[in-house]
Amino acid sequence: MKYAPTILLMMALLMMAPLMMALPVAASARAHHAGEIFRDARFAPAMVVVPAGHILEGSTEAETTSAARAPALAAFEHPQREVSFSRPFAIGKYHVTKAEFAVFARATKRAMAGCVVAIHGAWSDGPQPAYDYTNAGFPQRGDEPVVCVNWDDAQAYAAWLSAKTGAKYRLPSEDEWEYAARGGTLTARWWGDDAGSLCARVNGGDRMFAAAMPSDTSANTTCSDGFAQTSPVGHFAPNPFGLYDMLGDAWQWMADCFTPVTSAPAPAGACRGRSIRGGSWHNGPASLRAAARMSLPPTMRASSLGFRVVRELP
Repeated sequence: MKYAPTILLMMALLMMAPLMMALPVAASARAHHAGEIFRDARFAPAMVVVPAGHILEGSTEAETTSAARAPALAAFEHPQREVSFSRPFAIGKYHVTKAEFAVFARATKRAMAGCVVAIHGAWSDGPQPAYDYTNAGFPQRGDEPVVCVNWDDAQAYAAWLSAKTGAKYRLPSEDEWEYAARGGTLTARWWGDDAGSLCARVNGGDRMFAAAMPSDTSANTTCSDGFAQTSPVGHFAPNPFGLYDMLGDAWQWMADCFTPVTSAPAPAGACRGRSIRGGSWHNGPASLRAAARMSLPPTMRASSLGFRVVRELP
């Protein structure tokens, strides 16, 4: 039987389709401009290009005193120092969502069971094997931040995303994160120093959290943000760089090995603590500031721990 050339071409393309679907998506090599929003693939997170510039990183003693930051934690924010970025870079518009992470989890079949969760009005005593990113101890929509992921899980996601798209994805450094979180501002939060409007701008520990977790006394009980746990990404207004939820919703893993002074040389040997930034749905005002720093073991999975990624630009 003879086929027309057009039909033969269509048959060849159909036979090649499964192979083509398995190949990495070619990332764009074009120049990106500040403020641009893009995705390298339909399954990839939305990225925002932040402009070149500089910030005064860290906080003053007046800020940490006003925020009632514990002295041991306040010390991690001092002294202030200037950090410059000579080129734009791209960072996630939102946290990586549960739905986005699920694509990676299904493709790799990575084992990620065991999570510290808030159940029955209190935090669990260590990781609970029945909980993971699919069940963090409370109902979650696909457009909420993925939680119950440790540092290695986040690293594995970034490596998988890089391989699938042909672009270079990774976790942000603390310098990159704070620069992006401040959005060109010098105040404790992108809208100013005042914590009075937190519940209108951030999903943090509030009245709803306090009602669900009476054993945790760190909540801001002066207001309610409408969520006891995680909220959909983008629910609250963005900062001046167009980034959402840089404060609150879920803590964000950083690439850095934690040091008492930001970006100081990491200690020799295995890293015992990775930096986390941003605060989460259970934190009070002291943690919901651009300069606030914490660390956790890289193996820790908790229902308040998530991440966002940086995408390197050509």
